[in-house]
Amino acid sequence: MYQFSKRKQIVSLLICAPLSALLAQEPIPEKTPPVHYETALTRAIQNDPALRGFDTAAEAAEGQVEQAGLRPNPVVGAEMENLLGTGPFRDVQGMEVTLGITQLIETAGKRTKRTELARTERALVDWERELRLATVESEVRTAFVEVLVAQEALELRKEQFSLAERSREETARLVEAARSNQVELTRAELAVRQQQFAINQAERALQAARARLAALWGESGGSDYTVAGSVEFDADLPELVQLVALLPRSTYLAQYEGHRRNREAALTLEQARAKPNFEVFGGGRYFNEASGDAAFVVGVEIPWPLFDKNQGNIRTARAQVRAVEYDEAATRRELIVALTDAYQVLVAAHAEAQSVENDLLPTAEQTLADTEEGYERGQFTLLSVLESRSTLFEIRETYLDALSRYASAQAQIETLTRPSTIN
Repeated sequence: MYQFSKRKQIVSLLICAPLSALLAQEPIPEKTPPVHYETALTRAIQNDPALRGFDTAAEAAEGQVEQAGLRPNPVVGAEMENLLGTGPFRDVQGMEVTLGITQLIETAGKRTKRTELARTERALVDWERELRLATVESEVRTAFVEVLVAQEALELRKEQFSLAERSREETARLVEAARSNQVELTRAELAVRQQQFAINQAERALQAARARLAALWGESGGSDYTVAGSVEFDADLPELVQLVALLPRSTYLAQYEGHRRNREAALTLEQARAKPNFEVFGGGRYFNEASGDAAFVVGVEIPWPLFDKNQGNIRTARAQVRAVEYDEAATRRELIVALTDAYQVLVAAHAEAQSVENDLLPTAEQTLADTEEGYERGQFTLLSVLESRSTLFEIRETYLDALSRYASAQAQIETLTRPSTIN
């Protein structure tokens, strides 16, 4: 595992503070070194426009929940009959006036089911926000690791530069004592210039990595800061089967429970809509031709589901429930493939780094020390020293490359297995 430490006090990147605690933290002052992972994540969350937009989306969804729970409004109506006709219906002599109110009565618990559907759609907003949080965490984790690796690379270049300078100084001393020729001093100076060029490249790479990380918390200008930590290897790696077992609780698979509930709620509502609502009517009727007599009027209207039983919408809703299962299975397969690929990179980089650290690196360092000592006694030429130093540099580069691949793979694995914060 890659870990972040300050003065060898190791703090794992993967042990993140609770999300609610991260959201509650105050932004760090600009350009304040060192930046810890939790601080970088907090600032990225607080400055992500998409996350802020979910507050509005949540409010809109809650409005739909409120609306779904409302009953249909009653309808007040008036009707006049038998007026402005002929014979006994001339003018308004035979007029009848009806005043009444009509109320739609929903059956099969449609209002409850409609409200439940709106609640599941409100929950989907939380899942969308959760997915965005996972994306932000992944971006910050990857960018943070890039800065760490770039810092490690710069330190390595500086060590190699110091080693090249030391060789140049020793060569200059030998040339001055007439124990070496000027050509060897020129070679030593060229090696110093090469390492200085490598330092310049490493500094530019570090600045670019810092700029990418700073951009995640909304800074597009300066990137003059450092991150706290170092990249180190775990002694033991988890088995792939253990990592795969974490996937069902990951954000990317757990979200489908919310989608499943939403589609099942939609199916339940469509099934309820197959049962017709009915309308009741009540009012009074005034008879002008009968010297102002009046009477009550009541009625009921029930649709006859002879043709339309909502069967098409029910069929669609059932298909959408099944589609969620297929989407989840497809996502699970993609996650397993991606996790397997990342794990293979992790294992290969871990084995390569262990081999370099335990075997190649000590041997190369001892060879260089012996060659330099023999060079001072006149047993070896400067070319032998340069070759030994070049071999050591190549081995260190190999180690750094393995370190980078290991950290990147670990970051990807953490992203894929990130547990959901929604129950």
